Amino acid sequence: MATKNFIGLDSAAVKKIINSLSDLLANHQVYYTNLRGLHWDIKGDKFFELHELYEEYYNNEASAIDEVAERIAMLGGHPENRFSEYIKKSDIKEIHTISDWEAGIKNIMSSMKTILEKYRNLLTLASGANDFGTVSLARKRISEIETNLWKLTAYMG
Repeated sequence: MATKNFIGLDSAAVKKIINSLSDLLANHQVYYTNLRGLHWDIKGDKFFELHELYEEYYNNEASAIDEVAERIAMLGGHPENRFSEYIKKSDIKEIHTISDWEAGIKNIMSSMKTILEKYRNLLTLASGANDFGTVSLARKRISEIETNLWKLTAYMG
């Protein structure tokens, strides 16, 4: 992983940031796939509202995945694209056939908390390296995740 230092950042710090972004990418990808499954499998009286919410969430994840992968490339790394590698690296585990709305929301909240912690760690690394592009990305995503967690907590009652 040769770091192209065309944006003037410390190469050693950038390597750590790329590793953190790569970890995030893996977690985002597994979470995205889980959201697709929840979207397809939801049943019951909350079908319509959660089917739409899950679609909104996975579309947002697709955007986050692209931003993270492009930031890795911009910093001189190579974004992973093999799902087999995501599974090895991700702290978020695959789920399958969850049709119960409450179990689905709990899984989403747990995944969001995992990703939120990873963004907070990335923010610390990037801030220390004066990598303000990554800081901006992390702050944006942290704010979105915190808002979604607040709303889901209210939804759960």
